Amino acid sequence: MDAVRYMNWEWKFQVGNAQEVDRSLASRRTKMLSKPTRVRAQGSQNSEGSVLAIDVGTGGTKAALISSSGCLVSSAFASHQPPAPSPMGWQASMEQDQEGWWLAAKMAIKDCLSNNSSRNFGIWLPDAIALTGQMQDVILLPKEPASQKRNAILYSDARGFVEAEEIAELAGGSSSLVSTTGQLQGGTSLLAKLRWLDKHDMSAAAECKNILFGGHDYIAWKLTGALVTDATTASTTGLTDLSFQYAESLIKTVNLGHWLEMLPHIAPVDIPCGEVSEAAAIELGFPLLKAIPVLHCCGDAGACSLGAGAGIPGSMYGYLGTSGWVAGSFLRSPENVMRSVPGVFTLAHPDSTLVFRTGSIMTAGGNLAWAASNLVYTSRRDILLMKEVDKLARLAQTGCGGLLYLPFLTGERCPFEDPIARAAFIGISSDTTLPEMFRSIMEGVTFAMRSARDVMLDKPWADTGPLRLVGGGASSPLWPQIIANVFRQTVEVLEDSQDVGVKGAALLAGKWLGWHSTFSPGGDWLKVQRTYYPSHEDSLAFDSLFATYKEAYHSLKNIFEKLSRYRK
Repeated sequence: MDAVRYMNWEWKFQVGNAQEVDRSLASRRTKMLSKPTRVRAQGSQNSEGSVLAIDVGTGGTKAALISSSGCLVSSAFASHQPPAPSPMGWQASMEQDQEGWWLAAKMAIKDCLSNNSSRNFGIWLPDAIALTGQMQDVILLPKEPASQKRNAILYSDARGFVEAEEIAELAGGSSSLVSTTGQLQGGTSLLAKLRWLDKHDMSAAAECKNILFGGHDYIAWKLTGALVTDATTASTTGLTDLSFQYAESLIKTVNLGHWLEMLPHIAPVDIPCGEVSEAAAIELGFPLLKAIPVLHCCGDAGACSLGAGAGIPGSMYGYLGTSGWVAGSFLRSPENVMRSVPGVFTLAHPDSTLVFRTGSIMTAGGNLAWAASNLVYTSRRDILLMKEVDKLARLAQTGCGGLLYLPFLTGERCPFEDPIARAAFIGISSDTTLPEMFRSIMEGVTFAMRSARDVMLDKPWADTGPLRLVGGGASSPLWPQIIANVFRQTVEVLEDSQDVGVKGAALLAGKWLGWHSTFSPGGDWLKVQRTYYPSHEDSLAFDSLFATYKEAYHSLKNIFEKLSRYRK
């Protein structure tokens, strides 16, 4: 498995245009929602149900068949073309072809449902399909289907950093934005991105029929025709208020009112948004999937929280994929909803009495994937395998001989927003070794994660219990121990640590199907595989290194700005 794949094992009902609802389809769905129907493969002797869960990430799309007891029966992964800067050369831009998400979803679904594991289990035809995926994107669907589609503008795209300042001024200041939306709105927010489109791509609004916000929004549309998003995803955009509905007054105040009619409907995450159309079932290669219920579940941060067992207060987790975050569930109180820290998001939760809170860094495992691809050349292949990177990193000691790494490959958003900051090794000498470079990347990413955690929480971390670690980075034997030492926290790695997104989506679908009634079910849903305990000696050393890490960015901030003038 290559480095990229290793790191990426990343409420009203309405359909179609917000102005019109197909009454016959709505009637069929009303019946469907009231009586979940279990579909079984012919000849199956297995009494367990299953959900086909799909997670549309940045690096690829995963499809997984998950049983009612939480067992992952089969899974498949199909890669996407890597995100890339806009071909127009806009600074801090990052785009991806959304049609590639659908192609990858078709491949992953086919492989998942066709393999022997699912067929032997006797439940290859699922009871429901559950969707999750990347959030905070701008996906413009054209009025003319034959028109060339614009690439999706991704969550990490910060081209609107100037427009973010303009939005704040139009809104009456940053404090006014926080009081309306609950958090600061920087260059990655959709407020800034839509204003950027109005200024630099002036035909975008005129040619657009509908906007979607996430990878799973797009797959839901392709499967069912429904133009919907979920409240968790919508609450990442800056377009919603403290009730997690669209802040129409704000949107009009900042001169974006012409986009309102194009916004997707915010649909419930715990009932189907539609059913697989006949055309989609045929395109998938499984005609029997026609009319299978489709649930548009939480975006990836919410689904991962549920799949990691952090769907209830008092539990938290860390995600190490291409990007990274620390997150958990908190009571929905004013102090937990209104946040004025860059990169700290308060997101809608399926339980209306709770909120998800995340502290997100721009690039986590992507730093290690870059290093594995570029720091070493081997004759056998283009990049090192991740298990070899781990083996090398274990040869280095804590602190890496005085080598420090800043993990800002694509800028940073928490605890500060700076789209022009870049990664840096500090302290390279003639004695520096490759193992020290790899380990310093792990340590630097961990420092960034701790920075996000520290600004996110208002109470001591020790009050929250162990940190559950998920994502591709959790597969490393070394990295979880580094995190335990830096965080001064016990770290638990889940058995299905790379599958929490699909398991979280399946967990929501399972509630609708009547499999369980809680966000923390038993069985195979949440099983701990390994536990790491902090070393007092290493934690003391890391406390000092962490203080130096925090100083380094501020010392280099002006240097980053000067160097940005030489980038393409």
